Amino acid sequence: MRLTLLTGVILLAAAPSRAIPFTMEVLQNGTSVATLNETALGCASTGTDTAHCTGSNIPAGSELVITSLDMNIADPSINGTVAIENNTNFDQTITVIFSLPVGAIGPSTVTGGSVAGGVTDNDGNTATLSTTGPGSALYTALIDGAVWQTLFPHLTTVSASGYLSNDLPSGAAFGTPIPSLPGPAVVNKIGIQYDFNLTAHDAASFTGVFVVSPVPEPSTAVLTGLGLLGLATAARRR
Repeated sequence: MRLTLLTGVILLAAAPSRAIPFTMEVLQNGTSVATLNETALGCASTGTDTAHCTGSNIPAGSELVITSLDMNIADPSINGTVAIENNTNFDQTITVIFSLPVGAIGPSTVTGGSVAGGVTDNDGNTATLSTTGPGSALYTALIDGAVWQTLFPHLTTVSASGYLSNDLPSGAAFGTPIPSLPGPAVVNKIGIQYDFNLTAHDAASFTGVFVVSPVPEPSTAVLTGLGLLGLATAARRR
């Protein structure tokens, strides 16, 4: 019996850690062309609820390529960089959605996020990155699949030429210091969505952050305060 228990403990201790679930879906002109999970994204666990994902030249359908990916994920935050290349002869509407399942957070939260990005001219024929239409934005923070906050709304556009790159204006953020914007409860998922038009043969990149943190319930804060007061009183008596 002791040998059986010991063997079980050894096997448990030797079991490799697994990256927390994480997906990236890519849509081209409104049609889903790829859904990549944490394995395809090269995610490796860095802790109980954290992981680092990295990769390069990952196909997203037959005409788009994720040229580079470097993401850090944690329950409940997403941050990192993704670059995508349009290998067609035509302008394309591209949507990239990162989704992270999380434990329930609430009843209230604080949130924050930011984004930077740009476009690279790969063929010397002027590259343009722009929003897709009225009501759209380059960056959208998602809570349980619904829009929470957006950055770089329509009509945002940035161009580059002569095989050079050009960046979006800096300072696009909400809930700064991150996280500080009061938000809703989270049931089971947060995400970041990039939605943009990109010219033929050119590349776009984004570095985005989205963080959600719980707000302590008033009763918890009161109990914590009473506990600290009791400790202080006891210390003074000693």
